[in-house]
Amino acid sequence: MNIDINMDMNICVVFVCNKAYFNKFIYTCNQLLTNGKYNGNICLVIGDDLLNDELLNSDIIIKNKIIIKHFIDIKFTNEFLNIQSNMVRPPHWFKKLFQFHKFHLFNIFFKQWNYIFYLDCGISIFSDIFPIINQITENKEHTENTLLAHSDAYPTYEWKLYNQFDKTNKEYFIKLINRYNLNIDYFQTTIMLYDTKIIKNNTYDNLLNLLNEYPISITNDQGIIALYFTKIEPLFKQIKTHNENIYFYDYLSRNKDNKYIMLKLN
Repeated sequence: MNIDINMDMNICVVFVCNKAYFNKFIYTCNQLLTNGKYNGNICLVIGDDLLNDELLNSDIIIKNKIIIKHFIDIKFTNEFLNIQSNMVRPPHWFKKLFQFHKFHLFNIFFKQWNYIFYLDCGISIFSDIFPIINQITENKEHTENTLLAHSDAYPTYEWKLYNQFDKTNKEYFIKLINRYNLNIDYFQTTIMLYDTKIIKNNTYDNLLNLLNEYPISITNDQGIIALYFTKIEPLFKQIKTHNENIYFYDYLSRNKDNKYIMLKLN
């Protein structure tokens, strides 16, 4: 599909990575440009460890004029880190606290575009991404002032939002479920397509405050962002999963006969 994506949609594809994930960024970004046939703006959000690093002089960044946006690393208190390190979850999650940098996806910096399409570094892209982002134009009533993402419980929808929080930390968990009904569907933060009208001056601060109020999100950013956009600002809608020709996105392939535009795990 040959259209000027940037001109027609005013969209930016955004990645977030630190030095540990830089090679995964290169992998997915290269596939976005080749297999995905994307020709619009791209922004790479970084933290402190990549600031002024020579990796940012990579050919793919220079050649494609990728925008580098640095936000300083979030400073966590010792109390917060102690809670995080003692949560009942696989230990690798504590080693990935940089994932909270995704909160910056909702910084007012991104309001210079009408839409943001966030992709996790490491996603595999197999074909033209236009059918996914075309949801913006084909059904504006569905996408306006909305965050489109993929249900984490798809396709059974058995998992509920309360599963994203550590129940063994009873003080925080009881306070959380007493305030919010978490027996609801929620979304992955692996891909998100959203109208930047959802970004307010205080959205980033609200996410950070929510994290500090309920510091028991098992998979780091995902529980907090999902909580915010399902209960506080209920703007989440399921992103379209397929058309008559191809499946758009899934975390993993559900059927070897299905053709996908992109997968998180390939």
